[in-house]
Amino acid sequence: MKSRIYQTWKETKKANRWDPDRECYLDPNGNIAVDPDTFSVETLTQQIGEQEEAR
Repeated sequence: MKSRIYQTWKETKKANRWDPDRECYLDPNGNIAVDPDTFSVETLTQQIGEQEEAR
C-alpha cells in the first residue's frame, strides 16, 4: 500500500497538481495525494478501523 501511495504522490508532484486552497497535491481524480515521508501506518490503521465501524 505504501508503494502505491508513493507512486501516486510521485506522479502527482511531477504533473504539478498543487491545490493552493487546500495546500496539497491532488491525484488525477481530485483526491489528496499523501507525501510518503509524512505517511504514518498507525494513522492509516486507525482510519481504516473508523471506516469499518461506520459501515
